[in-house]
Amino acid sequence: MQPRVWGFLLLVSTLLATSKAMIHPFARKTMLDTQMELFQKTVGRPEKSHGPYYFDQPIDHSDPHSKTFKQRYWANTDWYKPGGPVILYCPGEQDASAFGIYGTSNLSMALLAKDLDGIIVIIEHRSYGRSLPAPDFSAESLKTLNTKDALADLANFIKTVKIPKLKTPLPPPPETKWIVYGGSYSGSLAAWMRYKYSDIVFASIPASAPVEARYNFYEYFEPIRKYGPKKCIRAIEAVVQHVDRILFGTSEKSKAQLKAQFGLEDLKYDDDFASALTTPMGLWQEMSPYANPFKDEFCAVFDHASGLKSYVEAYSKFVKRYIERSCEGASVKECLGTHNAQSSMYTNVTDPSRSWTWQTCTEYAYWQVSPPKGHPSIVSRKLDQNYYQRMCPLFFGAGNVPAQPRWKEINEEYGGWNVKLTKAIFIDGEWDPWRTLSVQSPNAPDRSTWHEKDVHYVILPKSVHCWDVYSGRSSLPSSIKNVHKLMHDTLKTWLDEAKSTNTTTHV
Repeated sequence: MQPRVWGFLLLVSTLLATSKAMIHPFARKTMLDTQMELFQKTVGRPEKSHGPYYFDQPIDHSDPHSKTFKQRYWANTDWYKPGGPVILYCPGEQDASAFGIYGTSNLSMALLAKDLDGIIVIIEHRSYGRSLPAPDFSAESLKTLNTKDALADLANFIKTVKIPKLKTPLPPPPETKWIVYGGSYSGSLAAWMRYKYSDIVFASIPASAPVEARYNFYEYFEPIRKYGPKKCIRAIEAVVQHVDRILFGTSEKSKAQLKAQFGLEDLKYDDDFASALTTPMGLWQEMSPYANPFKDEFCAVFDHASGLKSYVEAYSKFVKRYIERSCEGASVKECLGTHNAQSSMYTNVTDPSRSWTWQTCTEYAYWQVSPPKGHPSIVSRKLDQNYYQRMCPLFFGAGNVPAQPRWKEINEEYGGWNVKLTKAIFIDGEWDPWRTLSVQSPNAPDRSTWHEKDVHYVILPKSVHCWDVYSGRSSLPSSIKNVHKLMHDTLKTWLDEAKSTNTTTHV
């Protein structure tokens, strides 16, 4: 049984295989455990199995003699009629075994497959779950974990897979229309598949997709600061200003007293302390259409507080309780410290969370840091890109990772904010922290003058991360119901047009 850990924007229970609890400092953009549990309660578990099946995938697509690994996937063919499309979903940076519910008839992508007489396929990303090209997560084993090979995996799968339980083999693309759906990192993959493989990917639905890689990603916290409960945000800002006055001051005694107030007196380094104070911010991304833990669990501590002293007391009590739960079985230093190169966080190469750490250290960065000076902040300015960058060589060795992630190259290769697609439906939550890296970011280029064809842009009001996948409840917000209808109607139109064109061509 792995320890349940809750860390800085990392609210996932399967991160560490170590015997001691530890809070991992690297942020992941995953469908949170609590959301998955809610899905399972809402729609139930699948009545029958649709896998897993295994596909022989080259480890290195640039090597024609490459060895292969077993890539795991699930396929529901119950609704398929000849000529129907395939909805392909890759959960991205996590074990895909919990996503069997996505193949049932009660979630958005399965509903699309059902209504369009199609197939839904869930495929596990390389180096996650059981789709492992190598026996561990060392730097040597992760060298083939990169965007190019991840996309090539999906392309090779689309071109050559023989889906089980079909009476007749699936015709190859473009005769069979493959639609790639993704949310969060997998939303970026969906966009990039349509961008790089438009000859075999008919359409894509990138949801909550941070297509713009970023080194200094302070904007992550802006939706929280902008849309969070006003009194709560004022209290957080006041506490952070108080914390930084002390951390950037000269009194070691004041620093020690401050850390002790939060139950973190054993954290020698200020950046570790600053990171620990951000743990409540992860509750924002944990919001669903039916629950708001940021407001109800964290902001509620300020309801009866007034003035800086009471704000600090309320904040510190929350962090103490949070850390006590998270670090059960380990000291605060073991749990939250990042400066010990011999920590099992760095040395345990069987830890599956290293896969996403590798991807951020080598390609995407996404370092969630404090904003520039002069800009209001809800996190300490001790939390900067150096905090994250310092750890990359500790995880993998200085010679195995670049001096900085190749985030600029990723943006150049895959378009970033400027990616241009046809037959795509971009969906974002208005309040989603990751929207600030999507094509619908307030900072992204204005697309209104691009004269694009067959592209839809949807911002779900007052919504957070990947809310488009929710369905199955009468209380579902109308905006989500409307986007489900838009997806269905738009894809049906595109598919009908393609059939009409194909029929005309063969007359």
